[in-house]
Amino acid sequence: MKNPSANMIVTVCDYLERSAKKFPEKVAVQGVRLGHIEAITYAELNTFSDRFSEFLRAQGVTRGEFIPFFMFKEIDSIKSIFSILKADCAYVPLDCKSPEGRLLSIIKSCKAKFIIVNERSESLAERVFSAIPTLKIINISEFVSDTAFVFSASLNISVDLAYVLFTSGSTGTPKGVMISHQAIIDYIGWCTETYNITAIDHVSNHAPLYFDNSTFDIYTSMAAGATLHLVPEEFNVMLPRLIDWIEDNRISIFFCVPSILTLMLQTGRLRTERFVELKHLICAGEVLPTTTAKKILGLFPHLQLTNMYGPTEITVDCTYHVIREADVTSSTSIPIGKPRRNMQLMVLTDDGAVTNERGAIGELMVRGSSVSYGYLDNYAKTQEAFVQNPAHSLYPDMVYKTGDRVTIGEEGLYYYCGRLDNQIKHLGYRIELGEIEANALLLDTVLEAVAVYRSSTSMFESAICMAVKTTVPTDVRTLRAALTSVLPPYMIPGHFVFLDSDFPRTPNGKYDRASILGLFV
Repeated sequence: MKNPSANMIVTVCDYLERSAKKFPEKVAVQGVRLGHIEAITYAELNTFSDRFSEFLRAQGVTRGEFIPFFMFKEIDSIKSIFSILKADCAYVPLDCKSPEGRLLSIIKSCKAKFIIVNERSESLAERVFSAIPTLKIINISEFVSDTAFVFSASLNISVDLAYVLFTSGSTGTPKGVMISHQAIIDYIGWCTETYNITAIDHVSNHAPLYFDNSTFDIYTSMAAGATLHLVPEEFNVMLPRLIDWIEDNRISIFFCVPSILTLMLQTGRLRTERFVELKHLICAGEVLPTTTAKKILGLFPHLQLTNMYGPTEITVDCTYHVIREADVTSSTSIPIGKPRRNMQLMVLTDDGAVTNERGAIGELMVRGSSVSYGYLDNYAKTQEAFVQNPAHSLYPDMVYKTGDRVTIGEEGLYYYCGRLDNQIKHLGYRIELGEIEANALLLDTVLEAVAVYRSSTSMFESAICMAVKTTVPTDVRTLRAALTSVLPPYMIPGHFVFLDSDFPRTPNGKYDRASILGLFV
């Protein structure tokens, strides 16, 4: 076993080992399994992962392999993560609800020889992966943790890969984003300092483990010696129970996509006297509606609401902004903020200039210590997105092209303006659908708004369409009039759908734009 000094963090496993020495009997992770609360201490998690990592080696796992785990979110998932890492491998979280074709595509990309399951997912795994007879299924539930194994010293160093997360690809094939230990360590070091996370905190894990927001939850907890609480997956659609769960578990750090906050507000169960233990509410992954931020600040003046931004390719987040009263009373959208430590932002304008000047608008490019190594087994896509810094060519300097359009405001704050691939050409005009959404979300009556484009070979059948959820009954005429006051005529949606139910979403909890478009076809 490695014995790093208190300040020597080489791999993310050092967080667990350090906390296991400082807080051996403290609960490291708590979750719910088949309706019953389960928990594991830091000492138990550290010992189990030591022994199971040796068991993996005995099965033939070798350094540098990609090891998927296929199970529902529970403590066995966290055990798998640290066991895989201690076996000097990189973990690949799989979604048990993903289509079979997607799962098989990921296994193929990883060239995986082993996959870890537990008793709840084993039968499903055997059915899904039966087409790959060379894939060995290892059931973590059958491992006896008191088996005598001598833990081998880890050979991993900070530049080795820790995980691969698969995101949607424009070609329909998922892309595996490769993230190193060092990238996570740099990010988590900043997070624990910025949010002052300590051993007394209770950190929620709301995000699925295959979604990069979970990186924040898992490793800030391990680094600080805090308790990580796994949100039961069914609570994603049972918002009143999620609200009660946050209170019952005395959650002090809650990280989620903004639409979850909007949905919680809609329950009518968020009141000022609730969430007294909550000190940080952090959002990332979507645009944070001004109306949602305003209501949260009004209800909970004691907590800090932070908007963060970042693609999976830069290790969760690269910008942050603590939301102020002025942000929710101005006529602009909520800023994504300024770069965090060790990250640098650049704007590539439409005419090819690279700048950080205020007022600039263009594609956001990011460089820094937490940028991904690229896409697994996908050289072409890696070359497209990870490029030489266009600001100079004196020495190799990789930057990541996010594909997101941003603008820099008067205070030097960055504002999200939508996706480059969400830019359309309608009636001869180039239009950012994100700009239409942002302006709709500034209206007091609008809770959620998603703009999509119905294209056609006929100019007269093509149309901008918008799905909307409002706080009070609103008709098309009223909404169109409100948008006309802030947008030019060619940007006003031609069709609206008002939704009373939840918006269609992807497995990561983001808006499913293809399904929303289907509402208009």
